[in-house]
Amino acid sequence: MAQVSIDGTEFRIDGEPTYAGREFEGCRIQGLLFNARVVQATFDDANPQTRKLWAYPDTGEWDAERNVNEFCAALESWRDHGVLGFTINFQGGGPRYSEAIYTAFDNNGFTPDGAVKPAYARRIERVLARADELGMVPIMGLFYCAHLKKLDGEQAVWRAADAALAFLESTGRRNFVIEVANEIEPCVGRSGYAVFAPERHHEMVNRLKAAHPGLLISSSHGGASVEKGRCLPTPALLEAVDFVLLHGNGNRAPQLEAAIRHVQAMPEYRANPKPIVINEDSPGIPNLDAAWRNGASWGYYDQGFAGPDAWGGDAYVDFRSRPREARYEALSGFQTPPVNWTINTEHKRAFFGRVAQVTGYDRNVM
Repeated sequence: MAQVSIDGTEFRIDGEPTYAGREFEGCRIQGLLFNARVVQATFDDANPQTRKLWAYPDTGEWDAERNVNEFCAALESWRDHGVLGFTINFQGGGPRYSEAIYTAFDNNGFTPDGAVKPAYARRIERVLARADELGMVPIMGLFYCAHLKKLDGEQAVWRAADAALAFLESTGRRNFVIEVANEIEPCVGRSGYAVFAPERHHEMVNRLKAAHPGLLISSSHGGASVEKGRCLPTPALLEAVDFVLLHGNGNRAPQLEAAIRHVQAMPEYRANPKPIVINEDSPGIPNLDAAWRNGASWGYYDQGFAGPDAWGGDAYVDFRSRPREARYEALSGFQTPPVNWTINTEHKRAFFGRVAQVTGYDRNVM
């Protein structure tokens, strides 16, 4: 079984640094973790009114087992392009951002009292097993803001966190790292639970690390902005986490570079450097390049909508809802179900191709 570890600012798999010995255009690539946001890999929807929105165009039905099967089948191709990490989550992520849909869909891996639902556990275990076979590193998220209120209070949140980590430990696998919450600012904003407040979230990280020693644990903010002074790690959280999770949403390359450099300049980071991982950003290749040129890993985020202007001229994220493509073969993105997990669109090919070039894995896909 593969085991992920951290040595300084580098990720290692079975003791060997990722992309061992690799430099590109004068920059060190060794130890990075290029990744994709694929939080819907274990998606299901318990609400029949919204479940029908995710129907596959070739069958007219949503199928959670088909979704996870096709995801696992696609991973080898991703690995062969040099993408060694991906983010999934017990509570998924935003499939569409229309408020009527966003507040109604029910993709939640926990019962109201904080137990892990068996069907979600089975799908997550299958993803972990396939990643283990391929030497890949899942960034395993626990909480997403839209579903926190489905838990019966803050104590149920704590029970869910412990239950999720205990389940992951019980698999015997150690090829994953932990993201406690996806974007703590929206988490506290939508739930009111103080454990997600930026000034207190380090308490949750430290408590979970103490209860589950041996796991590599972090948590993420929203789109970082140095200019606006928002969504950047507090000194206490920076000290607590094993690796730093930043989100680049809303940034162009210069703003993302500024956020990375801001973290690297913090006294707490300089005293104890650790990996910086952007695990949610956009389809924007300039942001990808800004990350590795500044020693940070980068994560592709592709919402997926039909239409020639779906991303705008420079391929940055656009949350406006549009109709999905009419054919399965043409389905775009990785965030809006149903998902075609293959490298089938211009944006996907640009990302995977650039990662293959930067990491030297292009020899696998020539």
